[in-house]
Amino acid sequence: MSLLKKSFYSLLLFALSTPSFAGFSVGSTRVIYNGNMKEVSLSVKNTEDSNVYLIRSWVSSDKAGEKVPFIITPPLFRIEPGQDNAVRITQTSSSLAQDKESVYWVNTLAIPPASKEKNSLQFSINTRIKLIYRPTALNNKDAIAKAYQQLTFTRSGNAITASNPTPYYVNMTKVSVNGKELKEGYMVPPKSSFKIDNAPAGNSIVWQAINDFGGLTEKAKASI
Repeated sequence: MSLLKKSFYSLLLFALSTPSFAGFSVGSTRVIYNGNMKEVSLSVKNTEDSNVYLIRSWVSSDKAGEKVPFIITPPLFRIEPGQDNAVRITQTSSSLAQDKESVYWVNTLAIPPASKEKNSLQFSINTRIKLIYRPTALNNKDAIAKAYQQLTFTRSGNAITASNPTPYYVNMTKVSVNGKELKEGYMVPPKSSFKIDNAPAGNSIVWQAINDFGGLTEKAKASI
């Protein structure tokens, strides 16, 4: 394999979203921004004993061209070995939907120190976690906890559509159809649906969801 291909595959591996990697970590797998908050903080830690990192943070959207209604401060800072720091996320626009949640992404790019070794390859690591905006009127703990149980499912050929009647995002995981577990997780948007292609045959589906704290809910079951 050529050096160019090796570099490309290494970059792909380092670019995968994860809450931590050797030497650097963030304090959560997701950020919930309640509508009545002035700001939310996210901890950042340099877990190494000697290396210094330069950290750049920003909020992004999956929708091309969308103006992101959040800023992060400080957007750029240096973090010393063993040091904990925090970034603050602030809402800059009141135009977000108030009848359902909205989702964005918090990006934290860790830029390592320059290597003293010749011909060495170095990569910056971008940690990407969900930022979920939750309108104040929807801050109902019981409704939030039970949202994943409200999903309904229909089948068309080898595709299953998960429909979410609630105003909350449901992050499905540990999904199985007739006992055959699917390898992926799925984020079903509020008051919308998500299509799962190439689903196993069968009419019984079991799933769990990821809660606000990054933990798993109890199992839920439904017929398709």
